Amino acid sequence: MDIPQLMKVLSNEVNLQILSILKSGSFNPRELARILQRDETDISRRLRMLERLGLVEGKWVRVRKKNIRVYSLKVGEVKISFEPGEVIIKTSEDKSYEVPLLESKIPKVETFFGRETEIKTLLSSKKPVIVIYGIAGIGKTALAAKVFEDAFWYQMSEVDSFDYFVWQIGLFLNTLDYSLLLEYLRSGGREERDIFELILEGVENTKAKIVVDDVHKCSDEKILKLLSFLALRIRKGRLVLISRERLHLGASENILYFQLKGLSLKDAYTLLRAKGIYLDASDFVEVYSLTKGHPLALTLFAEAYKENQKIKTENFFNFLFSEVYQHLTPDEKLMVQIISLFDEPLEYDAIKAMYRKKNSFVVLYSLLNKGIVEKRGEVYFLHDLLKGFAREVREIDEREYYLRYLDYLLKKRTAKNFLTAFRYAVKLGDEEKIKSLVELRVRKFKRVVQDFPDAYMKILFQIKNNPYAKKELGHIYFQKGFFKKALKLWLEVKGDVDGIHKADVVSSLADVYMELNNFKEAEKYLKELESIAERSDDPEIKFWYYVELTKFYFFMEKLEDSLKSSFKELEIIREMEPYPELESLVLLHIGDIYTRIGKFEEGIKYYLQSLEIARAYNLTFMEHTSYMELTKGYYQLENYNKVVEYANRAVDYFLKVRNYRRAVDALSYRCVAHIGLRNLDSAESDAEEMIRIAQSTNYPLGWAGYIFLGAVKELNGEDGKEYFEIGKERLKEYTWLYDAVLEELGKVFDVSKITAKP
Repeated sequence: MDIPQLMKVLSNEVNLQILSILKSGSFNPRELARILQRDETDISRRLRMLERLGLVEGKWVRVRKKNIRVYSLKVGEVKISFEPGEVIIKTSEDKSYEVPLLESKIPKVETFFGRETEIKTLLSSKKPVIVIYGIAGIGKTALAAKVFEDAFWYQMSEVDSFDYFVWQIGLFLNTLDYSLLLEYLRSGGREERDIFELILEGVENTKAKIVVDDVHKCSDEKILKLLSFLALRIRKGRLVLISRERLHLGASENILYFQLKGLSLKDAYTLLRAKGIYLDASDFVEVYSLTKGHPLALTLFAEAYKENQKIKTENFFNFLFSEVYQHLTPDEKLMVQIISLFDEPLEYDAIKAMYRKKNSFVVLYSLLNKGIVEKRGEVYFLHDLLKGFAREVREIDEREYYLRYLDYLLKKRTAKNFLTAFRYAVKLGDEEKIKSLVELRVRKFKRVVQDFPDAYMKILFQIKNNPYAKKELGHIYFQKGFFKKALKLWLEVKGDVDGIHKADVVSSLADVYMELNNFKEAEKYLKELESIAERSDDPEIKFWYYVELTKFYFFMEKLEDSLKSSFKELEIIREMEPYPELESLVLLHIGDIYTRIGKFEEGIKYYLQSLEIARAYNLTFMEHTSYMELTKGYYQLENYNKVVEYANRAVDYFLKVRNYRRAVDALSYRCVAHIGLRNLDSAESDAEEMIRIAQSTNYPLGWAGYIFLGAVKELNGEDGKEYFEIGKERLKEYTWLYDAVLEELGKVFDVSKITAKP
């Protein structure tokens, strides 16, 4: 075994995250890349390396004439023993495998002075929530990193959004063996209440420690609301919030508010001595009086004093930075100016891509030693106190470096970097870049509007009058169910966009009119889309056309035409760049059409194909949606044992991810199947679960649980009349649903007991 390579691999955070996720099941590189928000090529390379070292194993799975590589965890534990003259590494299949927390997110504290009293206070506090606040540069982050070195660390910025924030927390909790939040988000769950409760449950169950730095920069009200929610309820976990201001989280015995002030005289003197500065007592007192023990001010003073041994009292910070800055080398000044351009910390590779000189590491290391640039985890930044001064002396062309950064981000090929690149395109005001990025979103980052709608919307609102931004805002509104808002925007921009964007708008208009049951208008735009598709060689546009055509024919009850169109969808999507989630969905639609026609065996065949793809790519939501469809298919064939088998999987999953509508759908089929099999105890449990969900969500089908419960009572020799009456009353506004419930129940129970007049 290559021990140095293994140690190197295990010291990398991304590799640890991969191993942690693989603990919960088998994954293919594409879905791992989506979960971790990283480039698929990078994930594939890491998986091959982990496989060579014996930590994971991969196998080829044949799906629809394609070979798919799927990876799973091979070892449960890695033990390292240090023996005289050798190091022994052993692996085992022990299932208590643990992944270290994401320590590389925590700022590295290489030099730390004093603060013994502050450290003791924080370490001894039994309160689950700690708010550390104080002026900029006073050392809040360094103190928290020193005390809470085993926590998950999140660095807040002005552009952070709720959806991205909770995705990262979900990923973190998954490393602690709490997967519910991440699974809920992957399945498309977006209910604020559910997310709040899942995060609280995850933190409490795992006793997690979470540090959120720079909370004062947060501009997303949902994040602030979440932090307040957690602050008042956490008991077993730990939440640490760092801010320049005293946060208003409400009166609670849970919370310790801790104001951090400057270093003591002794600690300030020690810091200067460590920097090689020796002052007599009177000069030191003057410096301490000017700096108030401010660590960053003392660090800058030490650098300035080496070059100019004068103490200037007026505009002390300006004096310090200008003294330090004027003695930097030209290369150091260039790097400072580059870093000062950006709101967020930068990776070393990003700095290197913009700096474009061979001495980038040497220059960056020099700035770190001088205390001008700081490092947090694997990223570098200029402190806010210095950023403003650096911008005043900046001589470089902002546009040139923003474009370089934008190009660097797009090469990373992840949703997060796409959103950051879009933000800089907006900052540049570059309409051509914005247009090309919107096309990139349509072609390559389709899931952005589902996974990170709030983050994307926040960026788009800055240019809300741009037609391409309006088009994208329409997609977000559509996903959120605001069809009329989406319709208004798409109608406004239809004549202002071209190329694939025009086809996108026309396709979307056909779709939204169908959702609004205006099939006359839908047909008009469908014909326009057909004309565009016929003139185009773009498979994406042709695919959109057949998607809308299939849907239109289905609504019009032209099922044979709908089936023919759906096979065109499948043909095109299999010729395009692989998109397994969409292929799985198309197969489900084909199965639905066959089922609607009455060809249940054919429908089941395509449901099983969808399931095959979903399993191979570990598309958990699609997998369990396939189970749901198989439940319905076998129900039509009256194969109630199969109904129960597949419904068991669907119900458990949809309850777990709080998708109560789908859970009730699956429960209703399973309940009737249990009645048909005369598994009356199980049927009673299902009926009661449906009622519980209806009481909390008011989902109409849930009230059918009363009717099913009445049937169970009757079959047990009891009077079910009371339950029948409650069910009928609850469904009085849904007569079509009531009739459908009786029709299905009639297959396994004599419904004349319900319909007979007293």
